[in-house]
Amino acid sequence: MTGRSPQHEREAEWFTAPGEVNQRRYEALRAYFVGGLTYEQAGAGFGYTRWAMVDLVRQHRAGKLQLFAAPRKPGPPPGAAPAKERVRGRVIELRRQGYSTYEISGRLAAEGTPLNRTSAGEILAEEGFGRLLRGPEPEASICPATAGRDTSLPAAKVIDFDASPARAETTRAGLLLAVPDLVALDLPALAAAAGYPGTPGRARGELAAVPAGAQAHPHPPRQPRR
Repeated sequence: MTGRSPQHEREAEWFTAPGEVNQRRYEALRAYFVGGLTYEQAGAGFGYTRWAMVDLVRQHRAGKLQLFAAPRKPGPPPGAAPAKERVRGRVIELRRQGYSTYEISGRLAAEGTPLNRTSAGEILAEEGFGRLLRGPEPEASICPATAGRDTSLPAAKVIDFDASPARAETTRAGLLLAVPDLVALDLPALAAAAGYPGTPGRARGELAAVPAGAQAHPHPPRQPRR
């Protein structure tokens, strides 16, 4: 009778001395049910005490052991998002350049790899990026939803009514009705009395909307109610 080669002996150890937990359970149960060994004999060969083997058999009979993984359906595993993974590196690169989630989503769409803003934010959160805090930018964003870069309006300055046209079409003319009240409040005097500006330039920016040298105008008389 020809003996087994050393190579076969080493390969047989994968079956006789399994290292993976579920494989050890399977082999121990097989030795008990198929080999006809006792609890002690079946358990001893795979590192289980008699009572551990008794419990293993009980769990198997109750259907509580999952020794083999169920076959997986074709396609990405549950919870996977291939679209996110394809652009993960690009999202990180754009955030490091200072772009917001809105801008990142727009850039990806322009590059032919679209990803919505929510998914871009999820990637940034998973990679440990915090909220984007912006300072003054030299160029305003073209995206109105981007906080901190959401306007292309000029900086605040003193209103020169003499330079304004005699007639203009606007949907915000009602704001001019507040000018007499602002003048009557004398905001510069209130700011000076409060000790402003505490930060250089702050009060000037806050009060810049008040017309220089403007005169307070009385309100038009109210019509009596009938």
